[in-house]
Amino acid sequence: MKKLFFAALALVLSLNANAQFGIVGGVTSTTGNIKEFSRNVKNMTQYHVGVAYKIPIGSFAIQPAIEYNVKGAKLGDVIGLGDLNFKTGYVEVPVQVQFGFDLEVVRPYVFAEPFVGYAVNNKITWEGITETGWDNVKQRFEYGVGLGLGVDIVKHLQLSVRYFWNMGSIYGADITFKSVTQTIYDTKCSGIAATLGFFF
Repeated sequence: MKKLFFAALALVLSLNANAQFGIVGGVTSTTGNIKEFSRNVKNMTQYHVGVAYKIPIGSFAIQPAIEYNVKGAKLGDVIGLGDLNFKTGYVEVPVQVQFGFDLEVVRPYVFAEPFVGYAVNNKITWEGITETGWDNVKQRFEYGVGLGLGVDIVKHLQLSVRYFWNMGSIYGADITFKSVTQTIYDTKCSGIAATLGFFF
């Protein structure tokens, strides 16, 4: 039993010795899935920023992070409402599971990234009017998964691109403007994110 304990302790210490702390940030492009309410559903490009901790394990690596990530939906020509934009900021915890090949100078890898998040702010904008609050948010908790490609350069610079799917519905409400009510419901915000990281 003692041998097993000390072996596990040695493994944890060796993993920590090779682990790296990083600062990450980039762009997040999302779109909603509510085409029936709009003639023109557009991508909304926002941003994400946070910190990450990469733990290499042979050809694999585990990289948990804490990020502030802004997502939303951009709808043009919504019947009776004009242009309508949703923008919601989440505190997210993604965990990348990477598999790659260390080629000394570069390490290309593929990854899967489940994530959970919680909305901390929300804004609706239409025809020059901006409102804050949670009336249009179906639930503040979100979850999903991403799949992507990345590369580590000289062990300190990291570039990655992923496509992510929000599994739960984010928006759902009756929106009333100029005495016209539109019901928007069961809306997801999936999209693409590109991230640059600096690791120490």
